[in-house]
Amino acid sequence: MVSVSTWTSPEIDMRIVELKQKGVSHAQIAREIVAEFRVFVNKNMVLRRARTILGIDRGEKAANERLERKRKAEKAALEPKAPRPVNVPAPVVTLPPLASALAPWPVASRPPPAPLVLGNGKCAFPLWANGATPSHEYCSKQTPLGSSWCAECRAVVWHTYRQARAA
Repeated sequence: MVSVSTWTSPEIDMRIVELKQKGVSHAQIAREIVAEFRVFVNKNMVLRRARTILGIDRGEKAANERLERKRKAEKAALEPKAPRPVNVPAPVVTLPPLASALAPWPVASRPPPAPLVLGNGKCAFPLWANGATPSHEYCSKQTPLGSSWCAECRAVVWHTYRQARAA
């Protein structure tokens, strides 16, 4: 057992280098230093000291490795990719015609009603039943300025709203 004042003494440094060259793990080196020199160290302390003694700065080395990987990736992105096949005809798929395509077009039984021009003071209240097919027939009475419905149709549209507010 050797007595040392600090754990960074030359004797401990020589022992770390000797054990590191033999391939001993950092945890095992720490255990041997504790047993031999009676100095508390752990594997992380041994790791950092070994890097300092041997001149390895992991932070700089790792940064250089990351930079090199980034440069290689950028270079690979700029290189041309493998050429794609050109002038390859697309596969032709022929399907049988649909029955609906062969059927004659249905003929309308009656022509649609002429569109009614609303606006300009004409009532736009629809005259067909709720849920029925639109017949596009509208009230068409004169409306007050700025309104879409005549007074009678407006009363039909808004009567439920007024009753709900009164209640």
